[in-house]
Amino acid sequence: MRQAAHATQVAQAAQATQVAQASYDWRRTHAVIVAVEQYNGGDDLNLDGPVHDAIEMRKWLTGQGVPAENIQLLASPMRHNRAALEAVHPAYRPADRAHVRKLFREGLREIDGDWLWVYWAGHGVQARDGRWSLLYPETHERDIQGADADSLVNLLRTDHLKWSSMGRVTVVIDTCRQALQVGVHELADSPDTLPIDPQTDHDRQIFWMRACQPGAVAKNQQGAGLFTSVLLRQLKAASADGAAPDLDRVWQGVSDEFDRLREDEGTRQLPTVFVSNWQAEKEREFSWRRPLDPEQQRSRQKLIYEVAGLLVAEPGRAVAVAARLCDEFTTPSPRTVPPSAEELVDWALANPHGTATLLAELTGERPPARAEFHKACHALQNQWLTRAEYARLVALLGRLDEPGRYDIAEVARDQYPVDLPSLEPTALVDDLEALLLPPPRQLPQLLRVVEHFAALGGEIAGELRTWSLGCAQRLGLDGQLHERRAEAEEHARRRHARPDTAADQGASPSGSGGSIQIRLHPPGGSGQRRAYEVWSRVGETVRSLAKADTPASLEEIQRGLDNLLTRHARTLDTLVEFFVAPTDLELAVHRWQLDAQGPLERSLGTDYPVVVRCTELRANQRHVWERRWHKAGTAGAEDLHWLPAHMNTFKQVHGDLQGKEDAPGAVVTAPARARSEVFNACLFGGVPVLLWHVEAEPDTARAELKDALRGAERLKTLPQHLRKLRSASDADESHPGRHVALLWDDPHRPLPEKLDLSAP
Repeated sequence: MRQAAHATQVAQAAQATQVAQASYDWRRTHAVIVAVEQYNGGDDLNLDGPVHDAIEMRKWLTGQGVPAENIQLLASPMRHNRAALEAVHPAYRPADRAHVRKLFREGLREIDGDWLWVYWAGHGVQARDGRWSLLYPETHERDIQGADADSLVNLLRTDHLKWSSMGRVTVVIDTCRQALQVGVHELADSPDTLPIDPQTDHDRQIFWMRACQPGAVAKNQQGAGLFTSVLLRQLKAASADGAAPDLDRVWQGVSDEFDRLREDEGTRQLPTVFVSNWQAEKEREFSWRRPLDPEQQRSRQKLIYEVAGLLVAEPGRAVAVAARLCDEFTTPSPRTVPPSAEELVDWALANPHGTATLLAELTGERPPARAEFHKACHALQNQWLTRAEYARLVALLGRLDEPGRYDIAEVARDQYPVDLPSLEPTALVDDLEALLLPPPRQLPQLLRVVEHFAALGGEIAGELRTWSLGCAQRLGLDGQLHERRAEAEEHARRRHARPDTAADQGASPSGSGGSIQIRLHPPGGSGQRRAYEVWSRVGETVRSLAKADTPASLEEIQRGLDNLLTRHARTLDTLVEFFVAPTDLELAVHRWQLDAQGPLERSLGTDYPVVVRCTELRANQRHVWERRWHKAGTAGAEDLHWLPAHMNTFKQVHGDLQGKEDAPGAVVTAPARARSEVFNACLFGGVPVLLWHVEAEPDTARAELKDALRGAERLKTLPQHLRKLRSASDADESHPGRHVALLWDDPHRPLPEKLDLSAP
């Protein structure tokens, strides 16, 4: 009878909730929206997307019937997003510390309604004592300032909100919760605690949705927060006809969608929710974790037994391990003292890199754990780095510039068939760890990649070696690491057989090897005299080799370049890149002569893979340029788009390219008189790879270009493939290789920054 009565009460409560939802008056809803994009730290900290998300959240609220005057919006938009924000909410105020504190401490007292929505998007970090800091725009690298997320929610239980109104509050926070990098953590201010009144309204209903777990990253995709995009889809589906959404169902929809994203795309983001007094439920904390499949359930049980075996051998060990893990993990610790093996395992599973960290704490200075222990950890979390190792590697890669991170990604691609779409430090480490999981008792492939990259030299090479040795020692594989380190150093010595050489024998010049970069300035006045600069690039190391401010003739430039290549490059391997203006793309630099008129006369394009580059007209569609270049890394020559020869205006070619956004490059067969317009359209359209015939008319050009591409299996080998064709043309001037030019424009390997580039 008691069960039947309880079931009736639940049904009546559910029916009452449905009626209330269907008849909800949205005019009694208020919202506070905070979007932080632009930070004092400059471009490296700026985040493009929160303003877009804030606008979409506002549109959903006003679309439900929330009056515009009920929405308060604070924002620090990036310049190119200001117009869009002003169009929908011209009265927005800055999202700086002063305005945030004033609004939450004073402004909330003035509103009266039934339901408050709080939305915050921007950067967030795990600051001191594990506190979640929502960063203010005043933040820069050495001064981390933010609001305490937990205190923001605590504020909503105080008299900062009228006790007689706002019976329920929904909070949505779409920011990262990642730990600060080593060396930065100590510089961070403790996040602001917002409430100044004590908590008095413990009955207020709160539904707090968070983009990710503690210690993790919230992803941006195509200029929008992934979590916000998924949440808005679910809110719109649940609020048709103006009904108040059932947030439990909304949250279930969000969880299901992230489940599909993990299955289909490998997304590792795990949203979480905290609920207090929602629909008569006192309190619950839910960190979404995908249900374990049967194999993972067996691995969990095996892990519990392994942990229990280690604990039983030493009384009191469980308490000591739990105490140390409190400094590592950010979710609540087990309530029982001492914790059981099962509680420790489940605690570890609630934290990214938790099982590997638990394993490290349990083994300590003892012999490494059995292979079965490692296999169970991999099966459960697909991670093998401890939390400290992971944070350290992210911090080290964060000190590299984008070309440096591109180089380590290329080292990985050269050694293993991996797809690394992002160069953001956290995403890059996530992908490297997930794609390069180590076989039991073998050196992890990630450590091999790090060793090969470190062997090239650079500012952080020593720290990377220290990091990889520490990982290997934890795994009991330091002997294997020293063997692989010796191989990596020998590999690097072969590449550095001469100063500033590039790729090793047979390596693709577009891979992780170096290059000689030449900037040819446009000619000044009459004739072809021009200034030029030359650099060498090997891994992270960039050296200035020459800087000629006095314009020189093309013959003088060729002689100077011949001398530099003799001393700083290796024939067949070093990629030679000419940075030119769009009007100089037709300059046949691959036919320049080395040792002209001398006994060793030969063509530049015979001895070296030679390409031209042009970074002008790229700024508006850099993201397209980068996307096309990423596809070029795995594409074949057959994936190049052949531009129709009759298209000879910018508008025609641009329109054609916009319909081929997945093409990694293009082949140009237009006649010489039309190529200027074609080149400009391709540069503007983000095309990184262009192939054309410098002399023939369209029909002949098409046939010879097809012949030239025959035998080029992968697009990334094209510079070397053309070098071999050009070698044949030295013996036969009618050979098509003599007339084929290549634009090969890697967005991640730019010219050096404009510093003092005078040659030493």
